[in-house]
Amino acid sequence: MPVELTPGQAARRLLRRHYYGVLSTTSQKFPGYPYGSFVDYVTDHQGRPVILISALAEHSHNIYQAPKVSLTVHDSGSQTQALPRLALLGEAKLIGPDDAHHIRSRYLRYFPEAEPWLALDFAFYRIEPHHIRYIAGFAQARWVSPADFLALASLLTDSEESILAHMNEDHADALAVYAGRDRGINADVIAMIGLDSDGFDLRVGKRLQRVEFDGFVDDASAARERLMALARIRGS
Repeated sequence: MPVELTPGQAARRLLRRHYYGVLSTTSQKFPGYPYGSFVDYVTDHQGRPVILISALAEHSHNIYQAPKVSLTVHDSGSQTQALPRLALLGEAKLIGPDDAHHIRSRYLRYFPEAEPWLALDFAFYRIEPHHIRYIAGFAQARWVSPADFLALASLLTDSEESILAHMNEDHADALAVYAGRDRGINADVIAMIGLDSDGFDLRVGKRLQRVEFDGFVDDASAARERLMALARIRGS
C-alpha cells in the first residue's frame, strides 16, 4: 500500500526527480532586481540541492554579496497551473573540503561532462532550505518547513557507492526492469548513478530517470530489500 506523504516529503520528492531549475539571486549590477539563471543540481541525502558554479558567473557575484537565493523547479506539461512545482528559498553556502569528496563523486555521476570544470574556478555550493513553497496542483499551495522537507540523516551516505557498484556490476537485468523493459531498452546503456532514502536515479543512454521507492529506506540492508522487491514487482 502506497505511503501517504506529507507536503514536505512530496516537495522533496519533486525536487529529487528533477536535475535542473531556475536559480534566482539578488542582482548586484542592478540593485533591487532578481536575477534568474538555469543551473544543474543534485540533491544530497537530506534533500538539499547542490550546484556547481563558476566564480565568473553573474549568479556567483550575486551570491558572494547576498547568499539568500531561491531555486524553482516544476513538472513539465501543457497546463503549468495544474502541475506540481516548488520554490525553495534558502542560503547558498560554499561546500568545504571535508564534504567535497562525496559531493564531487555524486555530482559527477549525474553530470560527468562537468569534470574538466573542476580544474578551473568552479566550486560546489549547497542551498540550505529556509522556506519552501510547494504547489501540488491548482489551488493546492502551501508553505513547508525545512523540518518537514528534509530527510532524516541516514546511513546511505557511506554505503551509496558500494550499492551502486554492486547493482551496476551484478544486476544489469534488474536495471533494465527498473528502466522499463517493455520499451526494449538495451541493458548495456543503463547505470544506477544515485540512491537515497526516497528512491534512485538511472542513466539510460544520455537520459536521466528517477525511480521512487514506495516508502523510505535508511540503510543499505533496507535499500537492497526494496530494490529486490521493486525488481520482482516490475518484472512480473
